[in-house]
Amino acid sequence: MSRPDADDEASTPTMTRPTVLVSDADWRPSGIDELEPAAWRALYHEGNTAVVAGPGAGKSEFLAQKAAYLLQTGRCPWPQRILAISFKRDAAANLRRRVAARVPEHADRFVSMTFDAFTKGLVDRFASALPDSWRMPHGYEISYASERQVEAFLSDIIPSAPGSIRLQVAQLHASRFIADTVGSWELPVTVPAAGPDDAAAYAALQWWRLRSFGRGPARVDFVMLNRLAELLVRCVPKLRQALRITYPYVFVDEFQDTTSAQFSFLVSVFAGGPTATAVGDSKQRIMGWAGALPKALERFAEAFDATTYPLTWNFRSTKALVDVQHVIATRLDPNAVPVMAKADDDIDGNPAEVWTFSSLDREAAVIADWIAGDIAASGRAPADFALLARQKIADFESRFRAQLSRHGINVRNDDALVATMRLQDLLKHEITRLLLGLLRLADQPRGLPKVWHEVLATLTRIHGAEGDNIVQRRIGDDLSTSIVGLRAWLRAHPPERTAGDDVASFLLGLLDMAALRRYVKSATPGEQLHLVTDAFQARLATVISASAKWTDVADQFECSDAVVLLTAHRAKGLEYHTVFFLGLDDQQWWAHDRDPIESTSTFFVGLSRAAQRIIFTTTSPYARHGRIAEFFAMLDDAGVPEINRNWDPGMESLESMTEISATPFRRLRQSGRRA
Repeated sequence: MSRPDADDEASTPTMTRPTVLVSDADWRPSGIDELEPAAWRALYHEGNTAVVAGPGAGKSEFLAQKAAYLLQTGRCPWPQRILAISFKRDAAANLRRRVAARVPEHADRFVSMTFDAFTKGLVDRFASALPDSWRMPHGYEISYASERQVEAFLSDIIPSAPGSIRLQVAQLHASRFIADTVGSWELPVTVPAAGPDDAAAYAALQWWRLRSFGRGPARVDFVMLNRLAELLVRCVPKLRQALRITYPYVFVDEFQDTTSAQFSFLVSVFAGGPTATAVGDSKQRIMGWAGALPKALERFAEAFDATTYPLTWNFRSTKALVDVQHVIATRLDPNAVPVMAKADDDIDGNPAEVWTFSSLDREAAVIADWIAGDIAASGRAPADFALLARQKIADFESRFRAQLSRHGINVRNDDALVATMRLQDLLKHEITRLLLGLLRLADQPRGLPKVWHEVLATLTRIHGAEGDNIVQRRIGDDLSTSIVGLRAWLRAHPPERTAGDDVASFLLGLLDMAALRRYVKSATPGEQLHLVTDAFQARLATVISASAKWTDVADQFECSDAVVLLTAHRAKGLEYHTVFFLGLDDQQWWAHDRDPIESTSTFFVGLSRAAQRIIFTTTSPYARHGRIAEFFAMLDDAGVPEINRNWDPGMESLESMTEISATPFRRLRQSGRRA
């Protein structure tokens, strides 16, 4: 049959069949020293597995090692594949790169994609097999409804709803309607002629009639595509069978973010079939506003009859920080298992503090001076430091940029909008990495083997040539030729005399644009190539004029040697040596009362990004007794001292500041108080 998903690269006959397999007794992890005992048990477990893994436990690394084990031992036999589903594009790409680095000979049999890419690919390929009532004869377009549009829709359908359910329809919330109501409704094989007598089903059906049953293209979002994909697999048993044969093993990362629609799809397609492994941490459930299910891992364990394995090692944070994290973890889950820190201390002074300031200006000045002093004393890089906030990152940027620039330190705002993309998304995008890789290879002919391999791997995926050695050789030859031509063009066009648009146009001219558009459309549903290239050009325009060499252009574009400014949501999955968690006040956490659990989870995610040191800051004298008083209470319970930093930074040396602030935490720890 045809490829069952949009990211499937090569047809089976062209795949390279490995000739040597490893026995269970001889298999060892690749790229790491060891796995914790619970991870070994979860890796060897032959049934469905739920892995509960907190911050720093190495969730992605565990999945990469399990993939290597299944592929190298032949438990996933050739030519079958492993399907890995992530919720973010960069997470899917990261997992794919990890597996390729550990078992390159099997990389073409590890398919890593987002949930949306998988379900959209099914609908795009097999839409003609949908029941007649649900086919979209005029095609569809991706369209997201605003909360105001949903409110108007609900107001319109209330008067015509059956009297017996009218009140329940009126009680539906616009903010949760798409995720909860549309996402939870299992599409019937035949669209009912009369409205259902259940309020949620009635409203969902009216939504489908409005958005999908008109004369023009259907207007659908990814929740609706998910529902169509579930109906498709449910109605076409041969398709479900083909998916289960192709993918005898299925991984789902960050399972705590699973929505109702996604969960029911997984159950419909894979329950009772492939061996499934779900990895997640309910304490890091920060996507409830987008429909993430409560207790998703528990529901997975029940639906898939899975064995649960808690991972209890933290490879990121030191013991002092793990102790602080555990206090907050037990507020989110009273049964949270204590975690063993595997990272060694490399700092003097307190690993956690609350700093109070009289103003935002003083906050930025003191922190900038402190970072500069720590870099000078330790040799750490600016990228080892992160400035996190709950939201409104732009409110902090100008002050910190100005203060850090006094020390020659750059700031990168990962939340900044570049054309229509956030900078973090642009920098991580596969096409951005491809274009920058071409630029670097042309500017620096030698010494960049990793860049060469990454560019070649991306081009291989774009052309669907993974596993086809002949096509891969041709792509490599074409790449060498393109780099030679690009090198000559760069020499003739120095940065100070070249427009960013011209550079982007020349780079794109080296590529097969038709293949590139197809790849972006399939790998990133709802995203069009021009959105990425427009953002790439916009970013290039901001850095090219200030650069004397093309290497400088690429460096300034990535701005990797900078203190990072980002939200706690965007920091998820990342780690930094020292984290400043800014804005511990009612202004930043204004929505805390709406959902204290999810707000506390966001707080937990932010503080757990730190490997060695976490510093919370506030400029509000009322914060301790305001909306987030419970945050301060938790930090007090963890023995985190509060330090007034309102003296003149020029009056104290870095050493004396460290000595003063270190005393309270050490006293608490020495007194036996457990964080």
